[in-house]
Amino acid sequence: MIDISSSMADRAERVTGSDADLTVRYSLYTDDRREWGVLHILDPMERVIGLEFFESEDSWMRPNAVNDYNMAVHEGFPVSVIVPDRVFSQFIRDAHSRGGEGFSTYLFSEMGLTPRLRA
Repeated sequence: MIDISSSMADRAERVTGSDADLTVRYSLYTDDRREWGVLHILDPMERVIGLEFFESEDSWMRPNAVNDYNMAVHEGFPVSVIVPDRVFSQFIRDAHSRGGEGFSTYLFSEMGLTPRLRA
């Protein structure tokens, strides 16, 4: 399983490295089988200017995942979902069939991230 925490830490470092005025906070979530995370990108006034959902190979299949993305979009946030390269096609099909709208989807490789396996 992918170590979501280290991927979010790498992404946070890249965001703040490219713009020192930004702050990044992230949270890791788990249920009985899966792990996923949300990265909040904040401007200098501490306002959220972006949300990035980090998904593992199967965490995006949880029942409320697409609803979480849609809710954030409807609240006015720019939303990105980052998924492992090998599940991209399946994710796109499933998110679309579940009513996903208004968010961007990226591969870990597109973000310059090399997911590590969790020990």
